[in-house]
Amino acid sequence: MKYLKTQIHNAVNGEAVIVAELNGQIKFCNTEALLLYQYPSLQVMKQHSLIDLMPEDFAPYFPEEIRPEHLSAVTYMPNVNRRKNGELFACKLRTNYQTVDGTKFLITHIKPMYKQVDMEKICLRQKIEVLKCELEAERKKNTSQAFQQSSRQLSQCYPSLSTNDLKVCHYLIRNFNSKRISKELNITVDGVFAARKRIRKKLELDPSEDLVKALLHSQSAY
Repeated sequence: MKYLKTQIHNAVNGEAVIVAELNGQIKFCNTEALLLYQYPSLQVMKQHSLIDLMPEDFAPYFPEEIRPEHLSAVTYMPNVNRRKNGELFACKLRTNYQTVDGTKFLITHIKPMYKQVDMEKICLRQKIEVLKCELEAERKKNTSQAFQQSSRQLSQCYPSLSTNDLKVCHYLIRNFNSKRISKELNITVDGVFAARKRIRKKLELDPSEDLVKALLHSQSAY
């Protein structure tokens, strides 16, 4: 399958594939998608958004933009979708990004499920997953804003601190232990200990001085 002369990655023969903008607007689909969702033509399909392919009560949960948190690039996830006539059906979805002509698109791979399933339960899971993604996105946004603020303050006091140093300092100020910092920054616990030692050296702290207290003091100065 190709879109704008670009081969769609990992498209499997016989499965429905939809290309959409990150806001959900459908741009292209293959014949299998038209048959599955019962739309008469690509021109008609392109007048719709991915939200039109979801159960009607899912609309309030559909994100304004499909972000990395919403993707299931590796695994096909159970979902409930809606045909043009309103009929609901169970399917498995796999979603990923692909850049075509310099623009990032959402690629959705759909396989219908023919066995009996609890569609009400799957619908509930869909809503929960989207809410979890929105909460994670909000957490990352808040963390990013807090990091930027603390980084500005620490950089003014200690210009020698690198970006990685500032990240460790950010979590130390928030009383994260080394194990939690290693998880947040995807480094080893030994890496956190090494960073703390490096930061102490750059701050020129005496052995008796507490690193966290020194960082907090620099914060209170602004």
